Amino acid sequence: MKRREFITLIAGATLSFPISVLAQKKPVRIGWLVFGDASLGPIDQSLKDALSQGGYVDGSNLQIIYRYANGALTRLSELAEELVAQKPDLLLGVGGDVVKALFDASKGAIPVVGGVSDNPVRAGLAVSLRNPGKNFTGVTFLTDEMAAKRMELLNELAPDARRVAVIYNPQHLDDELTFARKGAQSLGIDVTTHPVNNIGELDPALRATGTNGANGLFVIASRLTNFVAPRIAQYGLEQRLPVITAWREFATSGAVLSYGPNRIFEAKRVAGYAQKVLTGAKPADLPIEQPVKFELVVNLKTARSIGLAISRDFLLRADDLIE
Repeated sequence: MKRREFITLIAGATLSFPISVLAQKKPVRIGWLVFGDASLGPIDQSLKDALSQGGYVDGSNLQIIYRYANGALTRLSELAEELVAQKPDLLLGVGGDVVKALFDASKGAIPVVGGVSDNPVRAGLAVSLRNPGKNFTGVTFLTDEMAAKRMELLNELAPDARRVAVIYNPQHLDDELTFARKGAQSLGIDVTTHPVNNIGELDPALRATGTNGANGLFVIASRLTNFVAPRIAQYGLEQRLPVITAWREFATSGAVLSYGPNRIFEAKRVAGYAQKVLTGAKPADLPIEQPVKFELVVNLKTARSIGLAISRDFLLRADDLIE
């Protein structure tokens, strides 16, 4: 074959090569805002693993641009702006405060996918769960109505706890406090409420529960209360009070019981949304899903430490027991 014919053949082959195949060689870019540090917590790690299992491998066909807040709420907006400036194909995060920062910074220009535990509608992230209508979609860990069920579990576990103190963050946009109160009222339980807006308010709030004669602690899960979970659990141990909440992390930290969504499992579902958006779907058209997998976790070590006897039937209903 002559040299000119060979060059013409190669050029023709290149031009006829499918553009879609060539495009696949370019990695998609995700801007990921992490509330913690570079070690990633179990929730974020499960999301990253799910992306990989779905075919998006960091360093191969995926480039992840990270920003880490290292637990500093005040840095979220700044870091979200930095990610937007990188012009990624998608913004990703877990946590209502993280997602809200990304949502505000994106100004509708870059799709936002994530998992949130506050109400997406009340937070301004969506028009409705079924039809988000805005630039965010994903999964909500919100379990407001289950607050009454958790109050029932506390009553079953510790029937002598007739005065329950509720620890909550007023800045967390959900209605769990309302449902907890309704559940307590139906059981004849008195409730006192103790708001915690920042870490500095925790110890005074805990002392107030003692002043009010609480014999049970009900913690409404949020980013802030989760961050101080070990301290709340320790207070429960010191005062021999049963502590109950929604997220497993509390039971792992020493709370006697948690009942709520399995957030590691739910975070994996967020990866599916990311894949859909990266292949052309619009967040406004993808319904925000609620939790589908729940778990009851009992900390037997804590129960023994505070002198709480748990029936065999109750333990058989548990999904996990911490010895």
